[in-house]
Amino acid sequence: EDDPAHIVSLRDVTEAIKTSFAEVTGAEKEYVLKSGGLYVMGTNRHESRRIDQQLRGRSGRQGDPGTSRFFLSFEDDVFVIFGGDSLNKILKMFRVSDDMPVEAPQVSEALDKVQKTVEDKYREIRGEIFKFDEVLNGQRRVLYEKRQAMLFSSAEESLVLMREYNGETISSIVDAQVDEETKAVNVDKVVEKIGQFFPLVGSVIRAGDIAGKDADAVKQFLTLAVDEVFNSRVEDIEKEAVAAGRPPASLGRSSNYITLVSMDNAWSDHLQAMENLKEVVVLRQIQGRDPLREYEDESYRLFSSLLSTIRNNAVFSLWQSLGQSLQATA
Repeated sequence: EDDPAHIVSLRDVTEAIKTSFAEVTGAEKEYVLKSGGLYVMGTNRHESRRIDQQLRGRSGRQGDPGTSRFFLSFEDDVFVIFGGDSLNKILKMFRVSDDMPVEAPQVSEALDKVQKTVEDKYREIRGEIFKFDEVLNGQRRVLYEKRQAMLFSSAEESLVLMREYNGETISSIVDAQVDEETKAVNVDKVVEKIGQFFPLVGSVIRAGDIAGKDADAVKQFLTLAVDEVFNSRVEDIEKEAVAAGRPPASLGRSSNYITLVSMDNAWSDHLQAMENLKEVVVLRQIQGRDPLREYEDESYRLFSSLLSTIRNNAVFSLWQSLGQSLQATA
């Protein structure tokens, strides 16, 4: 199959440039070859032998002449951390002075062993990091699926989701105000919280409306009140849009946008929290705990909190905008 025309044109331009500079580059190449080729000088050993070998391979490419040489110090970090004692013993055995170059095969073998030790250590670290990343990657897939579904949902579907968020938020508020022993509901605190998250509802309900009811009855009452006010606002906004000649389903679009923004902001904070958690669980290894297991358990709780945060922020923001729009209309 023939290459596209633009690829052929690029090749032609490249050849033309090479031809125009051939006289200069050819003379320089001859000079380099007569001088012995490329000389690669390294000032330390890398943690990976592969990279050192690649540097050596820069000299003598495709049969050209070339030389490589590494100048090292036993005080380099890689040797001090992973092989300083054994290397110093070799120096004492050979009675090497500070200004004498060390080129004995035994020393080179010792250096290779040090690099292999470093590679094995970092391979182990990368394996642990991968296990930690897999935990976060699982959460990422779940959230991205939710965000993708929200991104392509219709205005009607966004309103359905927001109604679910309303009910879940009410349940969370009530459950948080139930006494564990007596199972009594702190109605004053519930009304206060409802007023914060659902300002249009908080202005029409009183503590006496839910006093003496159990938690389930309180949830049912508040859900009915919130749904009634919410549906009423949806109808009013639709009528206002029609009268003004604006596109319908504006509240559904607003719900979609607010939820997406809540997801993005909460996920950004969650990533920082997960990074902080990774640093904390490593220290728990001192207590004899498995850092990975600790990370899995704590990250699950953080992720559950993330989903609640997304829901709460979306509900709070949407209902604040509903209250402001009502005031503007009035």
